[in-house]
Amino acid sequence: MNKIPMTDQQKKQIEEIYWKWFSTRHLKTFMEKIEQDRVLKKIIDENLNITEDSIKAFLLADTNKLANIKKNIDDSQDDIKDESKKFILARYGNFRKSQAAKIVDVLGILTCPYCNQNYINTVYNKEGKIQFRGDLDHYYNKSKYAAMAICLYNLIPACKVCNQIKSKADKKIRNPYDLSYSSQIRFKTEFDDQGDIDYLQGKSQNFNIVIDKTNLSETDNNEIELFELEDRYNNLKRNAQEIIIKAKAYDIQYKRFLEDKFDIDGEELEKYIFGYTDEHIDRELSRFNRDIMEEFRE
Repeated sequence: MNKIPMTDQQKKQIEEIYWKWFSTRHLKTFMEKIEQDRVLKKIIDENLNITEDSIKAFLLADTNKLANIKKNIDDSQDDIKDESKKFILARYGNFRKSQAAKIVDVLGILTCPYCNQNYINTVYNKEGKIQFRGDLDHYYNKSKYAAMAICLYNLIPACKVCNQIKSKADKKIRNPYDLSYSSQIRFKTEFDDQGDIDYLQGKSQNFNIVIDKTNLSETDNNEIELFELEDRYNNLKRNAQEIIIKAKAYDIQYKRFLEDKFDIDGEELEKYIFGYTDEHIDRELSRFNRDIMEEFRE
């Protein structure tokens, strides 16, 4: 539902973190494993030219290149050796424990990109080491695509709920690291079977929260179904009611007063009042808050 945006500097920084970890601790052994596994060797480089640069290019492949790697694996009738799988999955465990928090911290990811409902936190332990309290989803399942289990942009910081849901399904959704698309998922309210018009003034919770089905792509629909977004968000009627009340309370005149008092422009003021940000990834319910605000803003 939400992209994971990054600046060129952030991209450079997380790739440096990743490559420093892998090249200093695991590269030599990985190269030995590759030489013993022709299938893995061909997955990493179709010309079987294995160098540090070709391994780095594989591990840091962007979302388009990952899709091509996945296709090549699907087209092949062979699988990598069990010993190779064991090594790669062990490296994933090490990455999860030692590096994931650093990546998430650099990117400023605070909420799950799949649902935008649940926080995924980084914390510091007693020794001052940063730790990751969310999950890492393998965009391409690590059971079927074990060779890609430690590719950086195949590892999606996510909440435990969404990671568990996705691990049990096989639906085409967008990789949040793919910045070439924008989700068309939009939340809105509508009358329930009681037809209570008081909800339009924030005086009742007799309404439904739904997703606008206009202009949805196939992947949008898949995400809605897979992550049960409409059902999960329909439980947030109190949140929506609060936004409706705010939309009525903060009229144009009052907002102009606040803009002058705090020397802030109208767009930034609305973000503070209603609780949303431009990218949504750093605030819980940001997309939902913005959509309901836009529906009732005067």
